[in-house]
Amino acid sequence: MHTSELMRTGEFVFSRGEDPVGFHDLLPGFTAQDRLGVVALEPGDSLRAAPLLLASVGAFYEELRATETDFYLYPDFFVFHVGGPKGRHSPLDVWPQSKEVIVPPDPQALLCAINDRGITRLILPNGPGAGGVVMLHAVQIAARRLRTILTTAADTAGHRWSVRPSEAAVPLISRCARVSADLLGEGSTDRWRATSSAAQGYTELSFDEALSALCAAGATTEPLGFSAEYRTRAGLTEGILARDRYTVGAPGVSGPPS
Repeated sequence: MHTSELMRTGEFVFSRGEDPVGFHDLLPGFTAQDRLGVVALEPGDSLRAAPLLLASVGAFYEELRATETDFYLYPDFFVFHVGGPKGRHSPLDVWPQSKEVIVPPDPQALLCAINDRGITRLILPNGPGAGGVVMLHAVQIAARRLRTILTTAADTAGHRWSVRPSEAAVPLISRCARVSADLLGEGSTDRWRATSSAAQGYTELSFDEALSALCAAGATTEPLGFSAEYRTRAGLTEGILARDRYTVGAPGVSGPPS
C-alpha cells in the first residue's frame, strides 16, 4: 500500500515535554503547498528527522484526499546531502531522486539550494554552529520564506518537542536505514533498525541560529562561489560582491543586520 493511504498524522504521537500536542503545534499552518527540507551533514541526520517528515507526508495526502479522489502526486520534500550522499530516502517519500540534492560543503551553496527549491519548513541536524559568509540577498530570501526551522537529535531530553512514529511509519524508517546501509555502516544501520519506533526530539531555532547551523557545513568558496570567467563576462565587480556579502556571526556573536 502506498504512503498516501498508510500515513495518518493522528497515529503519530506528538509531545511537548510531558504534554500531548498535535502536528500543527510543531508545524503551524502546514498545508500541501509547503516545501520541507532536511539538511544532512552526516549519515543518520535525516533519519532523526524521519518521524516528523513522515507525519508531514500524511498531512500532505490527507489534505489532497479531502478535495480530490484521483491524483498521483508526491510532496515537495527534499534532503540536502552536504558533501556527498548521506542516505537514500525513497522509503520516506523523498521522490524522485532529483529531490535527493547533493551540495558541496559550502554554506552559500547550501543556502542557495534551499532557496532555489522554495523551502518553507527546514529541519537541521543538531550540532555546534559556526560563523561564515553568505550572500545578503540569499539571507533575505530565506528570512522571508522559512516559516519553521527545527533542529533534531536522537535524545529527546532537552528538546521542546518529540514525535513518535506511527505503527505504519516504523517499517519505512527501518527500510530507509536498510537501503542506506553502505553509507551508515553496519553498526549504525543495526541501531537505526532496532530503534526505528523511537521518538525523536525537535527544537525551534531562530533564523540567526539557523544561519550559524548552515555555516557548520564548511567554508564558502570565495568570491562567493563565482568563477573568474563568470565575473569577467558578467561584469561582476568587487563593489557589487561587497554589497551582496553577509557575515554570519559565530554562536553567541551577532552578524550585521539584514
